[in-house]
Amino acid sequence: MKLSIGDVLVGLEHDQDAEALFFAAFANSDWRLVDENRLTDGFPSIFGMVFENMPRALASELNEALLPHAGFLGALSVHFVYGPHLALYRSRLPLQYRLQGTTLRRFFSMGEKDGCDPSELEDMRRLGYTDLAFEDSGMTGTIFDDFDTRRQFERVAAFRDLLLNTLNGNEDDIYQLSMMLEDLSPKLFYSLGAAANRLTNAEDQEEVAQVAISGRRYMEQLADALFPPTNTPRENRRLDRAAYRNRLWAFVEDHTANDSSRLKKIGNEIDRIAGELNSAIHSDHSKEQVASLIGDAAILTANLFSLAPETIRNGYLAYMESFLAFVRELTERDGSTGPT
Repeated sequence: MKLSIGDVLVGLEHDQDAEALFFAAFANSDWRLVDENRLTDGFPSIFGMVFENMPRALASELNEALLPHAGFLGALSVHFVYGPHLALYRSRLPLQYRLQGTTLRRFFSMGEKDGCDPSELEDMRRLGYTDLAFEDSGMTGTIFDDFDTRRQFERVAAFRDLLLNTLNGNEDDIYQLSMMLEDLSPKLFYSLGAAANRLTNAEDQEEVAQVAISGRRYMEQLADALFPPTNTPRENRRLDRAAYRNRLWAFVEDHTANDSSRLKKIGNEIDRIAGELNSAIHSDHSKEQVASLIGDAAILTANLFSLAPETIRNGYLAYMESFLAFVRELTERDGSTGPT
């Protein structure tokens, strides 16, 4: 899970409709475990904690544990495809922690590690966390983040719906997979989510084939991210831009040490998915078949990321286009040539 903490609301601004704001913030959720009297009495000064990817069973258990505390108002589901939730719960509340079991990472942004307080980690250690460290979230959540939009979360929702309909997994597993993919490489997930969204709206065989093309391009982009093209071959195998399958194999080789069985298992899956996506471009495949391939590509991606998660996670790479555009705008405004 990722945890954001902060003030959802601290008062009403001039000419705001209090009733409309109340219902937008607290009455548009799939499920609600809210003490209506406490919420009404506390409005509009509301402090919140948003746990991204918390299973519903855990949310219910946590709600029961906190209800005896008078300051606790309750729990509700948050949906970033809904504009007010995106504005109030995503944009206003700063991202602070990554949580996985007893592992905790405290985020800092854009290299600002000097502001990190080691005593905060020690406080968390006393609460039961054993593996603690600071993590640079890069440009995530800054003005350079082009993926923190309602359109992106519509793609995320389409991707989750596709997996729920095609894979034999529960909702919590699907949410965990999609969050991991989005978190590790938002630019890659953008492509995968766009393919899922396009497939949902496909009406004929030509449109289904176009989704297969998007799937193949995704595999190429995945190879570019994990093992960039090089003109230097490996054991007579090309590793240039066109040889994306070889480059994915090379990445697995570099991160499975001497585990030949694991290398073969993942490598065969690379070849199978790439081959079937190519086949779907040139022959009739049903929406269900292509949906299954998109799901398989997502699972393959998760397996590849798991080989070297700390190496792959990069809070800067996906946002460089936006950052460079910002720099160019500044230099043009100042009339200087700027960096090249």
